[in-house]
Amino acid sequence: MAAKGKDLSQQLEEHISSLQEQGILTDHFDDLKGLQDENNPRLVDEIFTIFLRVAEDYRAELTRNLSEPDVNYSEVHKLAIWFKGSTTSNACGRVALACQELIDASEAQNKEGCLVALDNVNREYLVAKENLNRIVGMEREIYNMRLPKAK
Repeated sequence: MAAKGKDLSQQLEEHISSLQEQGILTDHFDDLKGLQDENNPRLVDEIFTIFLRVAEDYRAELTRNLSEPDVNYSEVHKLAIWFKGSTTSNACGRVALACQELIDASEAQNKEGCLVALDNVNREYLVAKENLNRIVGMEREIYNMRLPKAK
C-alpha cells in the first residue's frame, strides 16, 4: 500500500480510538472490524450502511408515535428496545445510552420525558451517523487504494 494509504489507515485508527474514548463507539467496534478480512473487505461498510437505514426507520416511527395525542407507550417501549439493541450491536455507545433513557421514560408513561429522551437519541444518533459515515468513507478510500489499477 502506498504511503497515502498507510497515512489514511493510521488516521482511521486514530479516529476510531478517539470515538471510543468519547463513548461514541464502544469496544464492540473492534469485534466488528475483526470480522472484516480479505474475503469480505467491506464488511464494516455494509454493516453500518444497513444500520443507518434501519436507524432512520426507528427514529421516524418513534417520532410518529410520540406525536400522537394518545401515545401508545408499549409501542414506543418496543421500538426503543429494538433501537437500543441495534445501536448496541453496532457499537454506538452513546446512542444506546440515550435509547435506555427513552425506554425508562416509556415505562413511566411520561410523554414529556419521552420527548426529551427522543431529542437526546436524535442528537446522539446524528453524531454517530456523521462519524460512521466518515469511517465508511475512509474504509472505502482505503479499499479502493488496494484495488489493482486498470491499464
